[in-house]
Amino acid sequence: MKKYVILSLFLITLVSIQLSAQTGEKKGWPSAERYGFISECIKAAQKGMSEDTARFYCYCMVFRMEEKYPTIEEAAAITEDKLQSPEWQKEIQACLKGYWSTKDRTDFLTDCINAAKEGLGDEKAKNYCECMLYKVEVKYPDSSTVDEELTEEKLNSPEWKKIIQSCLDF
Repeated sequence: MKKYVILSLFLITLVSIQLSAQTGEKKGWPSAERYGFISECIKAAQKGMSEDTARFYCYCMVFRMEEKYPTIEEAAAITEDKLQSPEWQKEIQACLKGYWSTKDRTDFLTDCINAAKEGLGDEKAKNYCECMLYKVEVKYPDSSTVDEELTEEKLNSPEWKKIIQSCLDF
């Protein structure tokens, strides 16, 4: 996994420069609000689960919340009753399912942050890598297949460029 992370971060840096220059446009919640949601969610969720499971759950929830409520103001207006609805309970249960072991998540984060912090700085690298961990884990539930399946060609695809940019915007 280490080889993959270093290679991909080099490519990601190049891609991010190109994407930022091309669009200059950000959609969705502002980074500060998105990160604030995740931070508060992790604090609350850790009361009933491990930190890495809470992190997976909270990243999952922020993306689902942002999809349903495109502005932070809309999301702030959600009620406890709404979260208890069958629709939201289904979303919550889906986010409680992680795939990787704690060791695999920790290894990914450590390798990614160490490789990314020189180019992004400590805080931005942490935010970026946590986001990428969630995205990669969802795409590749079996962590042992990431190195062979997530190739340089895939990383350069429009789908992965969009994923990478979304995490850089965190």
